[in-house]
Amino acid sequence: MLEDVKRLLELAGQQRRKLIASCILSVIGTALGLVPFILIYLMVLELFNPVIDQVYVWKLVFWCIVAIILKFVFMGLSGSLSHLAAYSILYDLRIKLGQKLGTLPLGYFKEKNTGDTKTAMNEHVEQIELFIAHNLPDLTAAIVVPIFTAVFLFIVDWRMALATLAVIPAALIAQGLMFKDYKPLMKGYYDALEKVNSTVIEYTQGMAVIKAFNQTVESFRRYRDSIEEYDDYIWMWTKRFIPSWSVFSVVVVANLIVILPVGAWLYISGSLPMPTLILFLILGIGFSQPLMKLTMFSSQFTQNMEGVGRINEILTETPLSEPEVKQIPSNFNIKFQGVHFSYGKREVLDDIEFSVPEKTVTALVGPSGAGKTTIAQLIPRFWDVNAGEISIGDVNIRDLATERLMSLVASVFQEVTLFNDTIYENIRMGKEDASEGDVIAAAKMAHCHEFIEKQPAGYQTIIGEGGAKLSGGEKQRISIARAILKDAPIIILDEATAFVDPENEELIQDAITRLAEGKTLIIIAHRLSTITSSNQIIVLDEGKIVEKGTHEELLLAENLYSRMWKAHVSAQDWKFETEEDRK
Repeated sequence: MLEDVKRLLELAGQQRRKLIASCILSVIGTALGLVPFILIYLMVLELFNPVIDQVYVWKLVFWCIVAIILKFVFMGLSGSLSHLAAYSILYDLRIKLGQKLGTLPLGYFKEKNTGDTKTAMNEHVEQIELFIAHNLPDLTAAIVVPIFTAVFLFIVDWRMALATLAVIPAALIAQGLMFKDYKPLMKGYYDALEKVNSTVIEYTQGMAVIKAFNQTVESFRRYRDSIEEYDDYIWMWTKRFIPSWSVFSVVVVANLIVILPVGAWLYISGSLPMPTLILFLILGIGFSQPLMKLTMFSSQFTQNMEGVGRINEILTETPLSEPEVKQIPSNFNIKFQGVHFSYGKREVLDDIEFSVPEKTVTALVGPSGAGKTTIAQLIPRFWDVNAGEISIGDVNIRDLATERLMSLVASVFQEVTLFNDTIYENIRMGKEDASEGDVIAAAKMAHCHEFIEKQPAGYQTIIGEGGAKLSGGEKQRISIARAILKDAPIIILDEATAFVDPENEELIQDAITRLAEGKTLIIIAHRLSTITSSNQIIVLDEGKIVEKGTHEELLLAENLYSRMWKAHVSAQDWKFETEEDRK
């Protein structure tokens, strides 16, 4: 448990002092809550005297009122500090998580589902706020105040104190049974919760495809199954938890059945004054409340630590390494030398070797799954290769600072990523210090200025999550405008015209031609007619380079590229044949 607290304090960072101060104030405030009981006890003792000292009684009343006021003051200060600390920690944590995720290789996101990350950044972080702002000060008080109370009770009468605490061993045994195997059970709970989150995200994000292919029932079944699995797990845990919880909740408040007979016997025997008996009846019954809170907090603490552990897993993930000595490439030639790369155990690139001279156009072609996109994603170092080397300007990309490497490469991938922001800001991501004129010029170059002007608020139109308010072709053109604005010396286009209709394809090709002027350009394309003028074409098949050359050279070789070209030409000539055509 101490290790868990240490980990939580590490996450707390600079807010630790506020948390410690909050806990101290909470202890003082809770302890002040006991003062009126002590003063009332002294008051009753005085009232039982033959001659009552009224001045003394009124002083006790005065200090009772002061203690109650101070209690609320200290508890208010404690709550304010804990909330300030909690929200600062939440802010820092989410910023740290966002920054950390930006440093991780794409392989991390392939292995982890979206639900895992969403749960860590949302539910787990929120639980830390709840625990720090509300539970931590109360938990400290729930531990310290019973100790103070027990010491006071032993000072007043050790016999009655023992009677008050007699049920504690049985309560501790029941509590031990409650928390048996709690950590693995908590892990199973969060695994089930993350599965629910993943299916919710999958179900909502894929609704268009689900409806288009009439998979609503099947997809809902997966969603429902994950909910039922979560529900079954909760019920299993609840049924396992109920017996020990029932025993604990009964035992912990059962000290009255010990205090009352023992107190009555001592009072009748003349060795216990009535005021003392009343004091123990009041404090003895109240003594169980902190213990009940302590049990609840223990459960919440364990839940919180499971969440902290999962947050910590992200924060301690190994990022892509940064070079100790940062180098600067002298040119923008790209070279692959003996590159091998695998997704897990599946090798997708086998001994890849090729060079892309600076300011030339290289096309990557081949069947689906040949490794084209993987090559494109290895250049900006989305992953590290398993073997071999990728260099820019004769500098291994591992020896380039990530920030510099990213500044050298602009990518337009087949799957366009846009954010729920304005069109203007989505384009300006390519260059954050760009002026409005630069953004509009890039949009015009990508042939998307016209449709942007038709939007309700023009460039300031909010496009929805993932660009939901735009067509596929419009999203693709905005991503091209973003790449144009970035003005990086290396351009990677992965099926950049995939969602563009034939009418606009020529315009986009014109924009790409202007974008590529003076740049090192790598194009991945299935439409072979768009890459015939490339300086070199690299043909891949099953993770290997099977051909290299210009369009004319590869046609003469009559191998895979030649067959692909014939299939492409034949598909261009394909059309529906009607009854009239047959006549």
